[in-house]
Amino acid sequence: MSNPRILALLPFLVKGALSLQVLREMRRRNFDVTVAFCSDASSVYTPDDMEDFRADKQLLDLSAVPHHDALDVVWREMQRRATGLVLQIGAPLLYHHLPYWKERNPSLRIVDTLYNEIGHTLNHFLYEQCIDGVIVETEHMKRFVERNSAKADARVRIVRNGIDTEWLTPAAEAPSGNGLVVGYVGRMSPEKNPLGFIDLIERIYPQLPDARFVLAGDGAQTDEVRRRVQKSPAGGQLQYRGYASDVRAVLQTLDVLVLPSKLDGRPNIVMEANACGIPVIGAPVGGVPELITEGVNGFLAHPAESDRILGILSAWRENPAELTRIKQSSRQYAERHFSRQQMMDSYDDVFRELGEKAPH
Repeated sequence: MSNPRILALLPFLVKGALSLQVLREMRRRNFDVTVAFCSDASSVYTPDDMEDFRADKQLLDLSAVPHHDALDVVWREMQRRATGLVLQIGAPLLYHHLPYWKERNPSLRIVDTLYNEIGHTLNHFLYEQCIDGVIVETEHMKRFVERNSAKADARVRIVRNGIDTEWLTPAAEAPSGNGLVVGYVGRMSPEKNPLGFIDLIERIYPQLPDARFVLAGDGAQTDEVRRRVQKSPAGGQLQYRGYASDVRAVLQTLDVLVLPSKLDGRPNIVMEANACGIPVIGAPVGGVPELITEGVNGFLAHPAESDRILGILSAWRENPAELTRIKQSSRQYAERHFSRQQMMDSYDDVFRELGEKAPH
């Protein structure tokens, strides 16, 4: 199978986003990739300037294009580049253009990416008759799409995320200080639930007087998180560090990562933490249970289960040897299960497969 020419549709450009990592790797593998994005979210997220794409004239900025004109602006780009595969990666304003592009070029392949059950699933099912395939990260989402699709074969393909375990490694030295360092690292947004992390900490900090609790990341709830931390009764035990420009450096300062998500797919941060030798206490939502094996690389618990989480943290505090053991097994688990190379190979294969003409 040959490499299809790809046009990727994104809502905005976020530095470090997995989608951009994948698209850059596909360029290195000789795929022709153009990125179109709909808006400037730099006031909320740290942006990726995409200078590598821009220099090759493979970046289409739609942020100043009137919405009704985007149909033809993108269509002209498709014609200019002889696009064979459109990847819809969460750009809600462009869903309703998909059937018109398909009508103009019936051989155009359109593939959607769905990471969780809410997100863009309504738009997906509204326009699925013009969509030729779906990429998901988990068995959970594969079952969800197939159960709700009106198609006999929705052509759902699973590509499991992976990370660079050669770069993401345990710290040379344990975090300084005697108490546990417990962290939240991720987007400051409602579905990721950083406020739930703060609620949890405010319930358990009195029983862990030597522990430190940190949040790192940015997003729509940044200001609210900052206000909550400043007013928190946890005082100096709780800190907000802002945007994490180097996720490895942040993770290497932790003993434990808490993932309090209300909604999630297959979050990279779980894998990244494990690669750094950090066990994860994660909410059992979406594809998270597919990532965590209890007692091996972490535990599954909702943030509201504060007594259980306190029990886990207290046991590690009282038995440092057990914390050392699960840190080592977390790293070993990441090496066995979270290969970035395997993920990229899977994307390569799926883009080629779904970029071919649909079976008759």
